[in-house]
This record gives sequence, C-alpha cells and structure tokens, in this order.
Amino acid sequence: MFVGTTEAASLLSISTQRIRVLLKEGRIQGARKINSRTWVIPLYKGTIKIAGRSRGPEPRWSSRRHCGKNTIHFNRNNIGINKNNKNTDLDVISVKRSSKTLAKGHEIEIHGPCRIVYKPEKPHSCGATVWIETLATATVFNFDGTVERVDSTWIWEEDEMWKINKKNIDELIKAS
Repeated sequence: MFVGTTEAASLLSISTQRIRVLLKEGRIQGARKINSRTWVIPLYKGTIKIAGRSRGPEPRWSSRRHCGKNTIHFNRNNIGINKNNKNTDLDVISVKRSSKTLAKGHEIEIHGPCRIVYKPEKPHSCGATVWIETLATATVFNFDGTVERVDSTWIWEEDEMWKINKKNIDELIKAS
C-alpha cells in the first residue's frame, strides 16, 4: 500500500511540510517520486519507516502503529439464532475500527483490496479468530433496507491514481 504526502503527514501526526523535508533528506525509506512531481510513500505494517539521525533531539512523531483499517467481524451467535429462529433478523456482520463499531448489517460490499486473517493463537480483541481487514471503503446493507457507507481514514479523491501496484509504479518511474 502506498500513500501520498498528505496521508503520510496524518499518519505520523506531523505537517506535510515536515514530510517534504524528510523526503528531501532521503530519510523516508522506499519513497519514490513519479511523474517528477508526485511522491509515493510505501507503508510497512501500516506505518512509515523513517531513518534516524545521529544528532539532534528524538523525533516527536507517533511511532506507534497508526492504522485506519476497517475490521469486518462475523457474529457466530447471531448466525446460529437466525438459523434456528427463521423469523429473526439479527445483524451478523459488524465493521469496526479499533474497538468502535461503525456499522452492522447482513451484507457487505468492499470497494477495494482486503485480506482475510486467521489467528487462532492470537485472537482479535473481541475474541474473533477470523476477520477481514481492509483500507478500502465498505458499504453495509441491513435487513430493514438501510445502507451505511464506512470510509477508511486514508481514502482520498484521487483513488484511481493509487490503484496501482509496485510494478506499475516502477514502470511509471522508468517512463519519466
């Protein structure tokens, strides 16, 4: 996953000007310029890698893992109740970001890449061992006809530009 300078600044809780200074100094690892104008910054495990310096004060940006990913859970208890009681319409899907539930429903459409995680040795904070993680926008449909759109904190307007993988970025760099 790649982000631009604005998204990188919001991830590290610093200004975009500071990001540009770090890019100019070559301290952001893996950052590349495409079209001789746009910076592309890779994410490593949801954060940006910045090379340290030998002198000066310690950096004040957030080094904790900051991630705007949405986590999609399936409620097994509600699935069982809906199966046994034919008239029950309990929500079986919930979309969460950290511990906050953003939407609940019975159907979901994910508008972008996602990954399915199975960790029986290290379950999620809610106890789930299988869940879906995505940075993309998701649309949740409910039994009563309501539709909720859950946006990621990193979604930006030019998402068509960022639907390119590393191979395409290398091709763009060679072309410019």
